Amino acid sequence: MPTPTPAPEPKPDEKPAPKNEAQPAVIVPPEKPTPPEQAKPKQPEPAKPAPDERVYQVACPALISGEVEGKLLSPIEDGAQCGVHSPLSLTAIGKDEPLKLANPVTTNCAMAVTLAQWSNDVKNAAQDIYGKDVKITQIGTGSDYQCRKVNGASTGRVSEHAFGNALDIMSFTFSDGSKTELESGWNGADKEKAFWHAVHGASCKLFMTVIGPDGDAAHRTNMHLDQGCHGKSCTARICQ
Repeated sequence: MPTPTPAPEPKPDEKPAPKNEAQPAVIVPPEKPTPPEQAKPKQPEPAKPAPDERVYQVACPALISGEVEGKLLSPIEDGAQCGVHSPLSLTAIGKDEPLKLANPVTTNCAMAVTLAQWSNDVKNAAQDIYGKDVKITQIGTGSDYQCRKVNGASTGRVSEHAFGNALDIMSFTFSDGSKTELESGWNGADKEKAFWHAVHGASCKLFMTVIGPDGDAAHRTNMHLDQGCHGKSCTARICQ
């Protein structure tokens, strides 16, 4: 029977194999959240052009040439039916020895042009009747621009006054200090009566509408002058 071989004894310097030790866990830092995508800044919108503040109006030849004295006013917008796009404030009419108005009057250019022509006829009438040395120093007026109906009625058509297209004449003052008013002079003393009727006749040749004391009771104190349109062709005249 064979002799069993003894197991080799471990060498003194040999150590038993180490047991598997658990490796420390690797700490992974949390991922940083992805910042939200920032919106791109809006580009500024191009600046809008400044509104045109100019008011487009029509120049008046009578004012430019000096046939009337006054100034251009801002447009008058007075409701749906009244107004004047290029109104004038007149202080005198006529170029040579202009006739002063007692108060500034507001009219349109058409009236200003005709009033300048009318001033010559009025001056001639005064000199023919009162004498060459007598001059008109002032004209008294009534209604000029007014937003209203004819004769101030509550119904009916709109007055030419509502367009700056009419002026009422009430009196004349002369260089000798005398004064004549339509209400008393129309059928007054001979010279007064002759003068007012001469003014009325000259007015009917220039204006489209002339209404005096013989026209109606509303014009007993004032002679109405306007450049309104009458008839389909706007050539008819009313002279009362």
